[in-house]
Amino acid sequence: MIEGNILLSCAGRRVELLQILDKTLISLGIGGEVVATDAQPFAPAFVLAKKQAIVPRVTAPNFIPEMLRIAKTHGVRWIIPTIDTELPILARAKSQFEAENIHVMVSSPETIEIAADKRNTHAWFVQNGFPTFDQCSIAQALANPDWRYPCFAKPAGGSRSIGASRIETRRALEIRQNTPGHEDDVIESLGHGFEVTVDAYVSPRTGKCLCVVPRRRLEVRDGEVSKGKTIDAPEIVELVRNVAEKLPGACGTICIQMFFDPDTRQIQLMEINPRFGGGYPLTEAAGAHFARWYLEETLDLPCTANEDWTRGLVMLRYDQSVFING
Repeated sequence: MIEGNILLSCAGRRVELLQILDKTLISLGIGGEVVATDAQPFAPAFVLAKKQAIVPRVTAPNFIPEMLRIAKTHGVRWIIPTIDTELPILARAKSQFEAENIHVMVSSPETIEIAADKRNTHAWFVQNGFPTFDQCSIAQALANPDWRYPCFAKPAGGSRSIGASRIETRRALEIRQNTPGHEDDVIESLGHGFEVTVDAYVSPRTGKCLCVVPRRRLEVRDGEVSKGKTIDAPEIVELVRNVAEKLPGACGTICIQMFFDPDTRQIQLMEINPRFGGGYPLTEAAGAHFARWYLEETLDLPCTANEDWTRGLVMLRYDQSVFING
């Protein structure tokens, strides 16, 4: 029997991902468990994992040494990151883990840098000829008499829609410019159609994109999809496959956000998240088993990746409580 544990980093609220990883180990006949790490002990996924370890915050200088120590102590063979702030740190330290036969599902530092700042993402889309929005700084928008309102404003390095808002008028943009904390905002034109999040699986062995699953965001709560539906859109699949394979050193799960107009079939790329997105459980339930495929490839097993996932599958989420003594 193959032995090895998975480390779910910054486990937080990712209970469904924890359950998916547990099932993945079982389905492959791997003798192992999921080890959850977090900086605080009351994260739901941390509490529900079979094994736990407290780690320093990702900004702490001993984050990587402690992660490496925990991984070796617990017999970890795979590390699955979950939050944006840990990606550049783990990407730069990837070789340290590989030297201990520990695989980190993280893309290259170059791809992480492209994705981490929305200005970098927009510039990369434009340079490579991919369809996207008009984008500028607040000052540039205010200096441009032809800039159209309403528009959209968001922090250049933000996530989960924190600090993002629709701007109806020039006066509203002037107020935002003078509001502390928005000095680094980017301003974008509005999207057409509806928002789509796309999960893409990129082979760590070949760099080829082996599966693309578009899912429409039907309802969003606190920046994360609460209702979603997988959709059949060949033009999205083709475009995202090209994006994923163009990214330098993309690996494993890549989550790409966009707007899609079903009438004109127009696509406007918005953001890249080189990690599991919050709505990934819908992709998994549809039959696209990214975690399984990643383990297969890193174990040099035949990869079962395919495009035979269920179109039109709807996900409806609800809250569930976790209870612990003390």
